[in-house]
Amino acid sequence: GPKMPRRDQEFVYPKYCHLMLILFKPWRSVSDLKQKEQSWTDSFEKFRCTCDKKIISILNNMQILHECKDSCDD
Repeated sequence: GPKMPRRDQEFVYPKYCHLMLILFKPWRSVSDLKQKEQSWTDSFEKFRCTCDKKIISILNNMQILHECKDSCDD
């Protein structure tokens, strides 16, 4: 399947934000994830400021995994 997007690549960051909200923010409809006029990036940034530290740790570990894979490829 497709790879998880990375947060350090500007061109995929909106997709990363969208996916991380779907995975980590409780929701039942799209309006629970973001407001109509709000971007996925803005919604994610606000979520990240208020979410549990455990979620932040998971997000950071996902990024570290990408970086470790990069190091192995070098």
